[in-house]
Amino acid sequence: MNILEYIKLIWRNKKSRVGLIILVFYLILAFIFPFFIRPPIVSTINAKKIFLPPQPNFYYILGTGPLGESILANIVYGAGFIIELSLLAGLFTTLIGILIGITAGYLGGIADNILMAINDIVMTLPTLVVYIILATLIRTSNPVILALILSSMSWTGLARSIRSQVLLLKSMQYIEISRILGLSNLHIIFREIIPNLGSYIAVHFIFNVEGALYAAVGLYFLGVLPVNPNNWGYMINQALNMGAIFGGKGVWYLIFPSLAVIGLMFGLILLSYGIDEITNPRLRA
Repeated sequence: MNILEYIKLIWRNKKSRVGLIILVFYLILAFIFPFFIRPPIVSTINAKKIFLPPQPNFYYILGTGPLGESILANIVYGAGFIIELSLLAGLFTTLIGILIGITAGYLGGIADNILMAINDIVMTLPTLVVYIILATLIRTSNPVILALILSSMSWTGLARSIRSQVLLLKSMQYIEISRILGLSNLHIIFREIIPNLGSYIAVHFIFNVEGALYAAVGLYFLGVLPVNPNNWGYMINQALNMGAIFGGKGVWYLIFPSLAVIGLMFGLILLSYGIDEITNPRLRA
């Protein structure tokens, strides 16, 4: 099945079609909108512009923040970073899980015991606490380093699942035939095993991106990462500190960043329905 057939399957499913449209919108928001919307830079604070509700002016269509800056501009200029960080963290998590799972499942024996022991130890550690400690110690805004932090604890479930799948595939007749023919382990892994796990891995990649999105927003919300006024988590934090949850002036500063997070998550979840359809042909009916 080529890439066009995958896209057709995703597009055929109404839920995954909506999810794909939402994700494309967020990509446009993150990488196209900044060319048309000026940055939310405030040279002088005007008390009359602070925490305004949505305005007829497009630049202030979502209202203003605590400095009189555009909430729309904040969300637009914060979208690229959060999407890049989530995708990188999801990718790193998936790669680590695949590497550990395939190695443990295919080699078996002592390697399997050691890797699964490490997996179980990491799985028992409090994920959020570890994230907070690492983020506080490193204190960086580099998306690659932050992605590595977010992937340091979240690979365990995928690794164990991949191991189970590899143990099942390893017992199949075509794998035994490949060994009898003298094909190398790398050939068997990359040409026989991984292609059969492709859709399964794709679904987990989406789940990992979702988890990374929540974790990234959460760390900025908790204030353990360097201040970024455009980050959605930081905006939610500031809005709550100003009493927005009680109907204060910053209510729009709370609502729209929260909706941005929810919308992106909703799109990822809907898209996963299409991946499920590819994974299980019986669902296509």
